[in-house]
Amino acid sequence: MALNPLSREQKLLAEVVVQLGNVTEAIRAAAAGEDSGTLNQQISQLQQQIAVLTSERAQLNTQIAEANTTIAQLQQQIADGHQYDVTPDSIAEVMSGLSIDYTNG
Repeated sequence: MALNPLSREQKLLAEVVVQLGNVTEAIRAAAAGEDSGTLNQQISQLQQQIAVLTSERAQLNTQIAEANTTIAQLQQQIADGHQYDVTPDSIAEVMSGLSIDYTNG
């Protein structure tokens, strides 16, 4: 079974999940009477990571939109370039397309 590599966004989301697990552990520790400073620090780090992820996702969406626009423009240029590409059906059409007069008079 071939495994598909994770995308950058999937890796970042996995990191957030791990951090959420760390926050959960810190909450349990705080509920058990341990220091809540660690919990506050982890929450702050998680919020910073979420802000970074949100920003990166917005940038990726912008890049995708720009790439889609470029692809559409290139596809149009290709279509325009091939608009008059017609395969001739006979020798007469080939000669005519090349502007060769082959008649005898």
